[in-house]
Amino acid sequence: MRDWYNYSWSEVIKELNSSVKYGLSLDKVDKSRDEFGNNKTLNLKSKSFIILFLKNLIQLYSVSSIFTAVLLFLNAKILVACFILGISLTCVTIYSIKEYKNENRLDHLTKIAPSKALAIRDGKSIEIDPDELVVGDIIYLEEGDIVPADARLIECYNLKIKESAITGDNKLVEKYETKIEDREILPSEMKNMVFKSSFVIEGTAKAIVVEVGDNTKIGSITKELLKSQNKTELLDRKVYKLINLLSIVFMVFSICVILYNFLEKVNIEGSTKIISLIWLIIVPIQIMMIVIVISLIIHTKNKKHGIKLGDLSSIETLSSIDVLIANKVGSITEERLFVRKIYTNGSIVEARSDEDEDNKHNIDRIINIGLLCNDAHTNSDGKIVKGDFVDRALVFYGKENSISKRDLEQSQERIFKIPFDYERKIKTTLNKLEDKYRANVIGAVDKLLVNCTHIMKNGIEVEITTQDIMDIKSQDLKLSKESLYVTGFAYRNFNYEPSINENIESNLVFVGLVGFENPCKENVQGYMDYCRSLAIKPIIVTEDNKITAQSLGSNLGILNKNDMVLSGVEIDNMDDDELEKFIEKVSMYSRISSKIKSRICEHFKKLGYKLAVTGSKFTDLPSFKVSHIGIATGKNCTNIAKELGDIFIEDNDFKVTLDLIKNSRQLLKSIKNIIVFNLVIVAIEFLAVLCSSILNKNIDVKYSQIIFLNFITVILSSLMIYSQFKNIEKSNYEKVDIDKTVFKSFSSGIKVYILFVVIASIGAATFNTAIGDNLWNISMFTVIDLSAIFFSFYFVDYKKVLKNKVSILLVILTIISYLIFVQAFTGSIVDVLKNIFWNSKVIIGILIVEMPLISFIKELDDDKR
Repeated sequence: MRDWYNYSWSEVIKELNSSVKYGLSLDKVDKSRDEFGNNKTLNLKSKSFIILFLKNLIQLYSVSSIFTAVLLFLNAKILVACFILGISLTCVTIYSIKEYKNENRLDHLTKIAPSKALAIRDGKSIEIDPDELVVGDIIYLEEGDIVPADARLIECYNLKIKESAITGDNKLVEKYETKIEDREILPSEMKNMVFKSSFVIEGTAKAIVVEVGDNTKIGSITKELLKSQNKTELLDRKVYKLINLLSIVFMVFSICVILYNFLEKVNIEGSTKIISLIWLIIVPIQIMMIVIVISLIIHTKNKKHGIKLGDLSSIETLSSIDVLIANKVGSITEERLFVRKIYTNGSIVEARSDEDEDNKHNIDRIINIGLLCNDAHTNSDGKIVKGDFVDRALVFYGKENSISKRDLEQSQERIFKIPFDYERKIKTTLNKLEDKYRANVIGAVDKLLVNCTHIMKNGIEVEITTQDIMDIKSQDLKLSKESLYVTGFAYRNFNYEPSINENIESNLVFVGLVGFENPCKENVQGYMDYCRSLAIKPIIVTEDNKITAQSLGSNLGILNKNDMVLSGVEIDNMDDDELEKFIEKVSMYSRISSKIKSRICEHFKKLGYKLAVTGSKFTDLPSFKVSHIGIATGKNCTNIAKELGDIFIEDNDFKVTLDLIKNSRQLLKSIKNIIVFNLVIVAIEFLAVLCSSILNKNIDVKYSQIIFLNFITVILSSLMIYSQFKNIEKSNYEKVDIDKTVFKSFSSGIKVYILFVVIASIGAATFNTAIGDNLWNISMFTVIDLSAIFFSFYFVDYKKVLKNKVSILLVILTIISYLIFVQAFTGSIVDVLKNIFWNSKVIIGILIVEMPLISFIKELDDDKR
């Protein structure tokens, strides 16, 4: 995609072989369509909620639940059947709603489409279907139109466009047809371009189509949003796969039960009970409910802290990164500059010192240049509301010296501006000074000096000498080594009004250098150590020159002994093989373009690194696309960056990002622990019920006991494990995967514990059956339920649980729920009191036996790990 805004409109017409008067001929239309394609964009027909619901309904866990519910309905077990069906349909509905919202994120893009376009073909103005437009078509725009394709303006009259679909900004943008010199600017700054799906609010225009279909800005954005859609819900899919895998085990077991009972001629009621109990035990649908609850909690908590997460999949990706690329400003330095030192008249002065009279005239001239060649805007209260950091710093410094930008602009009217250019690295304005004119120029010192023929000394213009140039370069180097951002200031006077096509940036008078300080945040070196402790390589991107970057990186601990700084100019002259040799040694990049940034990301990915990139502008989107995860940051982040980033963090601070990465690793480990915990309880229940049924066919396991255990005790205990996730002490190099490998987490100690609980529960059930006391026939359930409560402590630190009010509350709530449930099996008040007394002894007994055992196997497993 070419930067058409850098071309004059006549050059664009010539390049695309069109005619401003006659447009394209029919032959050229066909040729253009073959070369560039048509104007149709992606088909964004989103799936209906019904389709998504049915898709989730045919998941194995859902099919198995429907099968089980039907069997129960046939045997008049209405309540249990309704519960199984209800819990399954609830999960299906919630996941379908999540997918439906994700599917319809792009609906607003499809609604912004014009019904017609007015174009010139073969010298005639004709109305055509916008889909039929091709590159090179000349189109007309007027008030009320929707722009049908990306186009370069040829002529316009009072044209105001609303580009909210592209930039996310609802403000009106005034357009003009003049060529723009800037490189790598935001779409909102491309004033000579109009974009597809924008609204013409006022004025008329004539333009030439330069991009159609998926190559338009809106088409590119749509494609990226679709890609981000495909990246979402990865963690949910993994949970799906795990539960579906266990659903297959259930189905195999069910078939075996049916065949066995058929051969043994056992009544269907017995088969139905075994199958339905096995479904409740072996298909841990409660894991899905736990993940839904945790996702909601995380989303709510992060929203309060200005962090927006798409879903838990973003957390999963973030937890695995080992390279973090961040912009210097905002992440490790404050989002402001101030004038620190000035070099003029052959000496360096402190910006806030009392200068002598020899320097005053030169310094005033520097301030005047800085305020006139300045795009900062102030409101009625004098507060700066717009402008880059250099512009803002100069306005503030002018105020300190009693020089007002507004007053200067009123007395020295701006005639035109030549914007900053990535290649020229200078910017210029022409201002009228009484009956004369002055070009005010600011920019990179090396680029500025090439164009200087004179120098101001003591307020007088004299011819610049080789020694002057050497002194200036020496002082530039000195200021850069003090980690200052250095900019040069020059001017040129005219007795006449020069045109924008003249080379007014030549024969300049050099005035001086300004060293801007970008204050560092506290403890930046600690941030770097923190980052490396997480096994992440920090890479900082800065607009400072290489020398300043080197000085800053060494002072702040960004650069280790063998680390390097590379500049954009150096990388431009490297081939891919050469860049790949250096890339692992570089910790700072100086003055790189968005294309170079993307190139760096591609090389890191090629070398097998997991990469996260932070950014806030439209120009950061290519690196978002290449990286594994894009993090939009800052209060001034563009809406489109927020939309296309995987994560948005309002506080653009390096430590906030690092804390989120650390928390994501702890959280993912906690979720894995919860899944392992659930599977351990599944194993205990399954083996206990199976073995007790084989050994003692008189044991009656009730549906309500299994439902209470899995959907009350296990869920509350899982939330207790989650509440302790920030206390997880996890190796920073350990990668956490949630898939079939979770079964490998069944350590020898866990297997011993499972065996112990199964034997204890069967023993209790056999004993109570032998003595024939119906009051105590809940003992097998009692052992398993209390074991589940106590086993949750295997995944947490006991001492830290006691310091967390939420954790304590969840444990107490779980035990109270158990006691309340047990009362449902007793009748009279005497039996209730007797049961409470009995269960208190049971709880204490199991606690005395199991907690030392859990502590022992935990220490054993920790030692092995």
